[in-house]
Amino acid sequence: TMTEVKIPNHIMRLKSATLGCRYALDGESLYSVKWYKDGHEIYRYVPRDKPPGQSFPLPGVNIDLRNSSDTQILLRRVTLQSSGLYRCEVSGEAPAFNTVSESETMTVVVTPNHGPKITGGQPRYQIGDIVRVNCTSSPSKPVCHLSWLINGEPVQKTHLRQYDKVVVNRDGLEMARLGLEFRVRSFHFKHGDMKLKCVAKISSLYLQSNEESVESDRQHRAPALESRETVAAKSSTIAAACSKLPSSLIVSLPPVLLLLLFQNWNWPRNS
Repeated sequence: TMTEVKIPNHIMRLKSATLGCRYALDGESLYSVKWYKDGHEIYRYVPRDKPPGQSFPLPGVNIDLRNSSDTQILLRRVTLQSSGLYRCEVSGEAPAFNTVSESETMTVVVTPNHGPKITGGQPRYQIGDIVRVNCTSSPSKPVCHLSWLINGEPVQKTHLRQYDKVVVNRDGLEMARLGLEFRVRSFHFKHGDMKLKCVAKISSLYLQSNEESVESDRQHRAPALESRETVAAKSSTIAAACSKLPSSLIVSLPPVLLLLLFQNWNWPRNS
Protein backbone atom coordinates (compact mmCIF):
# COMPACT_ATOMS: atom_id res chain seq x y z
CA THR A 1 0.00 0.00 0.00
CA MET A 2 1.04 3.61 -0.63
CA THR A 3 1.51 5.50 2.61
CA GLU A 4 2.59 8.93 1.35
CA VAL A 5 3.37 10.81 -1.85
CA LYS A 6 4.96 14.16 -1.07
CA ILE A 7 5.30 16.53 -4.02
CA PRO A 8 5.64 20.32 -3.61
CA ASN A 9 2.65 22.12 -5.09
CA HIS A 10 4.78 25.16 -5.96
CA ILE A 11 8.52 25.66 -6.20
CA MET A 12 10.69 28.53 -7.37
CA ARG A 13 12.48 28.24 -10.71
CA LEU A 14 16.11 27.01 -10.53
CA LYS A 15 15.56 25.49 -7.08
CA SER A 16 15.88 21.75 -6.35
CA ALA A 17 12.73 19.73 -5.69
CA THR A 18 12.48 16.54 -3.63
CA LEU A 19 9.61 14.22 -4.57
CA GLY A 20 8.86 11.58 -1.93
CA CYS A 21 7.12 8.22 -2.25
CA ARG A 22 6.65 6.00 0.81
CA TYR A 23 4.98 2.60 0.76
CA ALA A 24 4.28 -0.55 2.78
CA LEU A 25 4.55 -3.94 1.02
CA ASP A 26 2.82 -5.96 3.77
CA GLY A 27 5.26 -8.87 3.56
CA GLU A 28 5.87 -8.74 -0.19
CA SER A 29 9.22 -8.02 -1.78
CA LEU A 30 9.72 -4.87 -3.82
CA TYR A 31 9.86 -5.36 -7.55
CA SER A 32 10.12 -1.72 -8.72
CA VAL A 33 9.40 1.91 -8.04
CA LYS A 34 8.70 4.05 -11.07
CA TRP A 35 8.17 7.79 -11.48
CA TYR A 36 6.22 9.40 -14.33
CA LYS A 37 5.78 12.99 -15.45
CA ASP A 38 2.69 13.67 -17.55
CA GLY A 39 2.59 9.96 -18.44
CA HIS A 40 6.27 9.67 -19.41
CA GLU A 41 8.59 7.48 -17.31
CA ILE A 42 11.44 9.55 -15.85
CA TYR A 43 12.90 7.27 -13.15
CA ARG A 44 12.97 3.60 -12.28
CA TYR A 45 14.27 1.84 -9.19
CA VAL A 46 14.67 -1.97 -9.40
CA PRO A 47 16.56 -3.51 -6.43
CA ARG A 48 17.97 -6.40 -8.49
CA ASP A 49 19.47 -4.09 -11.14
CA LYS A 50 23.04 -2.77 -10.95
CA PRO A 51 22.83 0.13 -10.31
CA PRO A 52 19.24 -0.08 -9.09
CA GLY A 53 18.36 3.51 -10.07
CA GLN A 54 17.96 4.69 -13.67
CA SER A 55 16.67 7.97 -15.14
CA PHE A 56 15.13 8.70 -18.54
CA PRO A 57 15.67 12.02 -20.34
CA LEU A 58 12.77 14.43 -20.62
CA PRO A 59 12.76 18.23 -21.13
CA GLY A 60 12.64 20.00 -17.77
CA VAL A 61 13.61 16.89 -15.79
CA ASN A 62 17.15 16.67 -14.38
CA ILE A 63 17.31 13.84 -11.82
CA ASP A 64 20.21 13.62 -9.38
CA LEU A 65 20.76 9.85 -9.26
CA ARG A 66 23.18 10.03 -6.34
CA ASN A 67 20.45 11.52 -4.14
CA SER A 68 17.55 9.45 -5.49
CA SER A 69 16.33 6.08 -4.22
CA ASP A 70 13.25 3.89 -3.90
CA THR A 71 11.61 6.47 -1.59
CA GLN A 72 12.48 9.77 -3.28
CA ILE A 73 13.87 11.49 -6.35
CA LEU A 74 15.72 14.82 -6.45
CA LEU A 75 15.13 17.21 -9.35
CA ARG A 76 17.98 19.70 -9.89
CA ARG A 77 17.45 23.31 -11.02
CA VAL A 78 13.82 23.03 -12.07
CA THR A 79 12.58 25.08 -15.03
CA LEU A 80 9.14 26.04 -16.27
CA GLN A 81 9.15 22.79 -18.27
CA SER A 82 9.43 20.92 -14.96
CA SER A 83 5.82 21.79 -14.13
CA GLY A 84 3.41 18.92 -14.55
CA LEU A 85 1.69 15.88 -13.07
CA TYR A 86 4.08 13.52 -11.26
CA ARG A 87 3.08 9.96 -10.40
CA CYS A 88 4.81 7.37 -8.21
CA GLU A 89 4.06 3.71 -8.95
CA VAL A 90 5.13 0.88 -6.61
CA SER A 91 4.98 -2.80 -7.65
CA GLY A 92 5.48 -5.94 -5.57
CA GLU A 93 7.30 -9.08 -6.66
CA ALA A 94 5.88 -12.09 -8.46
CA PRO A 95 3.56 -13.77 -8.58
CA ALA A 96 1.02 -11.09 -7.59
CA PHE A 97 2.87 -8.00 -8.84
CA ASN A 98 0.48 -5.83 -6.84
CA THR A 99 0.80 -2.23 -8.00
CA VAL A 100 -0.29 1.01 -6.32
CA SER A 101 0.24 4.59 -7.46
CA GLU A 102 -0.54 8.17 -6.52
CA SER A 103 0.03 11.47 -8.30
CA GLU A 104 0.30 15.19 -7.55
CA THR A 105 0.82 18.32 -9.63
CA MET A 106 3.92 20.47 -9.23
CA THR A 107 4.05 24.03 -10.57
CA VAL A 108 7.32 25.89 -11.07
CA VAL A 109 6.98 29.56 -10.17
CA VAL A 110 8.71 32.63 -11.59
CA THR A 111 7.96 35.62 -9.37
CA PRO A 112 7.76 39.20 -10.71
CA ASN A 113 10.87 41.37 -10.60
CA HIS A 114 8.80 44.35 -9.43
CA GLY A 115 5.64 45.00 -7.48
CA PRO A 116 2.33 45.86 -9.17
CA LYS A 117 2.03 49.23 -10.92
CA ILE A 118 -0.94 51.61 -10.58
CA THR A 119 -1.75 53.87 -13.54
CA GLY A 120 -4.46 56.35 -14.51
CA GLY A 121 -4.95 58.00 -11.12
CA GLN A 122 -5.15 61.71 -10.32
CA PRO A 123 -3.55 63.43 -7.30
CA ARG A 124 -6.89 64.96 -6.27
CA TYR A 125 -10.56 64.08 -6.64
CA GLN A 126 -13.78 65.93 -5.87
CA ILE A 127 -16.96 64.38 -4.54
CA GLY A 128 -18.83 63.00 -7.56
CA ASP A 129 -15.73 62.44 -9.72
CA ILE A 130 -15.20 59.07 -11.42
CA VAL A 131 -12.02 57.21 -10.48
CA ARG A 132 -10.62 55.02 -13.28
CA VAL A 133 -7.33 53.29 -12.47
CA ASN A 134 -5.55 50.12 -13.55
CA CYS A 135 -3.20 47.78 -11.72
CA THR A 136 -0.69 45.78 -13.78
CA SER A 137 1.61 43.04 -12.51
CA SER A 138 5.13 42.38 -13.72
CA PRO A 139 5.66 39.21 -15.81
CA SER A 140 5.42 35.98 -13.81
CA LYS A 141 4.47 32.31 -14.00
CA PRO A 142 1.81 31.53 -13.05
CA VAL A 143 0.13 34.88 -13.53
CA CYS A 144 -0.41 37.00 -10.40
CA HIS A 145 -3.80 37.24 -8.76
CA LEU A 146 -4.65 40.93 -8.35
CA SER A 147 -7.03 42.60 -5.91
CA TRP A 148 -8.01 46.19 -5.03
CA LEU A 149 -8.50 47.82 -1.62
CA ILE A 150 -9.93 51.26 -0.83
CA ASN A 151 -8.74 52.52 2.56
CA GLY A 152 -7.80 48.94 3.45
CA GLU A 153 -11.22 47.49 2.58
CA PRO A 154 -11.92 45.11 -0.35
CA VAL A 155 -13.89 46.77 -3.14
CA GLN A 156 -17.21 45.62 -4.55
CA LYS A 157 -16.97 43.30 -7.57
CA THR A 158 -19.14 45.69 -9.56
CA HIS A 159 -16.32 48.24 -9.39
CA LEU A 160 -13.73 45.87 -10.91
CA ARG A 161 -12.83 45.73 -14.60
CA GLN A 162 -11.40 42.38 -15.71
CA TYR A 163 -8.84 42.06 -18.51
CA ASP A 164 -7.31 39.03 -20.21
CA LYS A 165 -3.82 38.03 -19.13
CA VAL A 166 -1.01 38.76 -21.58
CA VAL A 167 1.87 36.42 -22.50
CA VAL A 168 4.99 38.56 -22.81
CA ASN A 169 7.87 36.26 -23.86
CA ARG A 170 8.89 32.81 -25.10
CA ASP A 171 9.13 31.48 -21.55
CA GLY A 172 5.40 31.94 -21.22
CA LEU A 173 5.61 34.58 -18.49
CA GLU A 174 2.31 36.41 -18.09
CA MET A 175 1.09 39.83 -16.99
CA ALA A 176 -2.23 40.49 -15.26
CA ARG A 177 -4.27 43.70 -15.31
CA LEU A 178 -7.23 44.64 -13.12
CA GLY A 179 -9.19 47.88 -13.43
CA LEU A 180 -11.03 49.82 -10.72
CA GLU A 181 -13.85 52.27 -11.50
CA PHE A 182 -16.16 54.01 -9.03
CA ARG A 183 -17.76 57.35 -8.20
CA VAL A 184 -16.18 59.26 -5.33
CA ARG A 185 -18.38 59.66 -2.25
CA SER A 186 -17.70 61.62 0.91
CA PHE A 187 -17.10 58.44 2.93
CA HIS A 188 -14.18 57.53 0.66
CA PHE A 189 -12.07 60.26 2.27
CA LYS A 190 -10.56 59.64 5.69
CA HIS A 191 -9.18 62.88 7.12
CA GLY A 192 -9.04 64.30 3.60
CA ASP A 193 -7.19 61.31 2.08
CA MET A 194 -8.26 58.26 0.09
CA LYS A 195 -5.89 55.30 -0.22
CA LEU A 196 -6.01 53.04 -3.29
CA LYS A 197 -4.07 49.80 -2.87
CA CYS A 198 -3.37 46.99 -5.34
CA VAL A 199 -2.16 43.59 -4.11
CA ALA A 200 -0.40 40.99 -6.30
CA LYS A 201 -0.19 37.41 -5.02
CA ILE A 202 1.02 33.99 -6.17
CA SER A 203 -0.06 31.25 -3.74
CA SER A 204 2.01 31.58 -0.56
CA LEU A 205 5.25 32.28 -2.45
CA TYR A 206 4.80 35.90 -3.48
CA LEU A 207 2.95 38.89 -2.05
CA GLN A 208 3.60 42.51 -3.04
CA SER A 209 1.44 45.62 -3.08
CA ASN A 210 1.43 49.22 -4.24
CA GLU A 211 -0.57 52.03 -2.64
CA GLU A 212 -1.38 55.55 -3.79
CA SER A 213 -2.84 58.26 -1.58
CA VAL A 214 -5.07 60.92 -3.17
CA GLU A 215 -6.41 64.09 -1.62
CA SER A 216 -9.87 65.59 -1.46
CA ASP A 217 -10.05 68.62 -3.77
CA ARG A 218 -12.02 71.22 -1.78
CA GLN A 219 -11.04 74.19 -3.94
CA HIS A 220 -14.19 73.91 -6.03
CA ARG A 221 -16.15 75.33 -3.10
CA ALA A 222 -14.25 78.65 -3.06
CA PRO A 223 -16.12 80.37 -5.96
CA ALA A 224 -19.44 79.59 -4.31
CA LEU A 225 -18.26 81.17 -1.08
CA GLU A 226 -16.98 84.23 -2.92
CA SER A 227 -20.27 84.70 -4.77
CA ARG A 228 -22.24 84.56 -1.53
CA GLU A 229 -19.96 87.20 -0.02
CA THR A 230 -20.42 89.42 -3.09
CA VAL A 231 -24.20 89.11 -2.90
CA ALA A 232 -24.11 89.95 0.80
CA ALA A 233 -21.98 93.05 0.14
CA LYS A 234 -24.36 94.29 -2.57
CA SER A 235 -27.35 93.68 -0.34
CA SER A 236 -25.71 95.77 2.38
CA THR A 237 -25.09 98.59 -0.12
CA ILE A 238 -28.72 98.57 -1.26
CA ALA A 239 -29.92 98.57 2.32
CA ALA A 240 -27.68 101.53 3.13
CA ALA A 241 -28.93 103.45 0.12
CA CYS A 242 -32.57 102.79 0.86
CA SER A 243 -32.17 103.74 4.50
CA LYS A 244 -31.59 107.35 3.41
CA LEU A 245 -34.98 107.54 1.65
CA PRO A 246 -38.35 108.07 3.30
CA SER A 247 -40.06 104.78 3.93
CA SER A 248 -43.27 105.95 2.26
CA LEU A 249 -41.35 106.70 -0.93
CA ILE A 250 -39.64 103.31 -0.97
CA VAL A 251 -42.95 101.47 -0.69
CA SER A 252 -44.52 103.40 -3.54
CA LEU A 253 -41.59 103.10 -5.95
CA PRO A 254 -41.68 100.29 -8.53
CA PRO A 255 -38.77 97.77 -8.35
CA VAL A 256 -37.27 99.09 -11.60
CA LEU A 257 -37.04 102.63 -10.25
CA LEU A 258 -35.49 101.33 -7.04
CA LEU A 259 -32.78 99.61 -9.11
CA LEU A 260 -32.11 102.78 -11.12
CA LEU A 261 -31.98 104.75 -7.91
CA PHE A 262 -29.38 102.35 -6.50
CA GLN A 263 -27.26 102.51 -9.66
CA ASN A 264 -27.38 106.32 -9.66
CA TRP A 265 -26.47 106.42 -6.00
CA ASN A 266 -23.35 104.33 -6.62
CA TRP A 267 -22.39 106.01 -9.92
CA PRO A 268 -18.98 107.74 -9.67
CA ARG A 269 -19.39 111.50 -9.31
CA ASN A 270 -17.07 114.03 -10.85
CA SER A 271 -15.48 116.31 -8.31
